[in-house]
Amino acid sequence: MFGRKYHINPETLRYERVRLAPSQRMRFLVGFSVGLIALAILMRFGFERFYPTPRQIIYEKQNSTLRSEYEILNTELQEVESQLAELRNRDDRFYRAILSLEPVPSSIRGVGTGGSERDVLLKNMRDPGLVLDVSHRIDKISNKVRIQSNSLESVYEEAVNNQHFLACKPSINPISPGDPTWLTSSYGFRHDPFTKRRTAHHGIDLAGPYGLDIHCTGEGTVIIARFSRFGYGKEVVVDHGYGFTSKYAHLQDIQVEIGQKIKRGEVVGTLGNTGRSTGPHLHYEIRKDGRPVNPMYFFYENLSAGEYTLLASKANLSATPYQPNAMSQK
Repeated sequence: MFGRKYHINPETLRYERVRLAPSQRMRFLVGFSVGLIALAILMRFGFERFYPTPRQIIYEKQNSTLRSEYEILNTELQEVESQLAELRNRDDRFYRAILSLEPVPSSIRGVGTGGSERDVLLKNMRDPGLVLDVSHRIDKISNKVRIQSNSLESVYEEAVNNQHFLACKPSINPISPGDPTWLTSSYGFRHDPFTKRRTAHHGIDLAGPYGLDIHCTGEGTVIIARFSRFGYGKEVVVDHGYGFTSKYAHLQDIQVEIGQKIKRGEVVGTLGNTGRSTGPHLHYEIRKDGRPVNPMYFFYENLSAGEYTLLASKANLSATPYQPNAMSQK
């Protein structure tokens, strides 16, 4: 192809070198150059297919780092969502329950968000899956935070408008969280410890050492302070107004009188074992409009032992050994 070519001149009968015309030379050079360029391009693509360039190596490292950071962010967003779910649960079960507000409907809490220009831009990416997932999670969390913020704002406004109601409504544990107590019988049906028959239990039983201070769970007026003829032993009943009453039974001592005005946290008596009881404990009961309700729904769980102590201004606590199976008949 690249060697010299000769032909016989019929006129001179001699070998003469074949010479290309200028146009032929130009076509040959153009074709040769195009072939060379095509070969170089093919060789480059072939090399890059099996051997990444330094720039590709840098980009791959950056992509790997970004992917790891997005995965970490995704994990952190899951934790934020869990905390928001816990806050939502407290909002509906405690904060709104204390104020007698209806829970925020799930249709409102679960409302979605529309698409955004950012989503359109992200979808144009080569691999938008993880980035889109994180972006959507951030949108959902932002929406949940907005709804929760509005809910807490309405709770706050209702609380400001219902300060007296809040002061009166039973809303703390009658025994300090710092005292050694445990739940021995919950609200609802159970087997009576004396008759062994299935009967309704209209309160909860909290067992503990003799002499623990029993605190009033809301502001009100003492309407009963006596030894009961119905198995409750020494009992105190407080009328909180708004249809609420609370009962503290099986007391060792009664420290209030009928007609006495009492505030939340004040001591009504001490834990004992009077009446029909299997051991030292408190039978605590709440009624709304004369009907028993589960006292567990009225415990304000954010109150720490220190805050409770400050509220009650209590003295030192006794350290009598535990009595693990204390229950009342009622």
